[in-house]
Amino acid sequence: MKRKNNLQAYAFLTPFLVLVTLLYILPAILTVVMAFTGLDKTFEWSFVGIKNFRRVFRDPNTPTIIVNTLIYVGVCITGTLIIDLFFAIMTTYFIKSERSSSLFKGILMIPMITPAVVYSVLWVWLLSSTADGFLNKLFMGLTGADTPVNWIAKYPMQVVICAKLLTSIAYGTIIFSSAIKSIPENQFKAARVDGAREWEIVKSIILPNLRFHVMFIALWETLGLLTDYVTILLITDGGPGKASETWALSAYHKAFIDGKYGYGAAISLILILVVLVLMIAISIVNARMERRNADA
Repeated sequence: MKRKNNLQAYAFLTPFLVLVTLLYILPAILTVVMAFTGLDKTFEWSFVGIKNFRRVFRDPNTPTIIVNTLIYVGVCITGTLIIDLFFAIMTTYFIKSERSSSLFKGILMIPMITPAVVYSVLWVWLLSSTADGFLNKLFMGLTGADTPVNWIAKYPMQVVICAKLLTSIAYGTIIFSSAIKSIPENQFKAARVDGAREWEIVKSIILPNLRFHVMFIALWETLGLLTDYVTILLITDGGPGKASETWALSAYHKAFIDGKYGYGAAISLILILVVLVLMIAISIVNARMERRNADA
């Protein structure tokens, strides 16, 4: 009977396992193999060893791309956490009306559920360098300027960071809101009895209870931002020059625009290794924090 149940379970899992193997495991193995080849548009699988990795670190654009990636990820994570916490606390703790809170959270979800192409086109239209662009009309009307500003070319990194922030805040806000609702009401009542003010309650009760949720959102956003390039590709395409080029976008450009598949795979493999190291480090930190809390 046990063997029969196992066979039935494997039978139900087989289609899923086949799809995972074909769409995830095999492409991952091919990426690793390609990273050590000179595969290009000719599709000749010539083994070149670590030559691609040497080229990555000898590329004069690599330092700029690394700095851009660190700025993009760091600013987006910091901004996302601050905005998420602010909206979650305001809509869950200070705004008592569930209807108003849900309506506001629904509005926050609009950028997240909007297709990336449509969302990016809206940003390009808003920041159009022509006099017909929305921001230019507003800017020229308020300041009396005669010449429109090419906002995307002038502030490429700022533009993509703002665009990404708007798509990130809804998820974290919902997670933090759910966490705040799970805090026992007795803690708030005891604090009020002791004469604590509202912002003291936020500082002493809400934020400490959200520390693990903050770490989860930080990890989730870090992994997503390191591998994200769609928004940047559609709005600035990494330009002007390399001003907004990130590591993931660089891998896309090398592989699918320049046709250097092996080189692009090497860039992707380095990114995967960085993500793995980051995940291991965060797991170790989480384990140590849990031990400290258990000992306390």
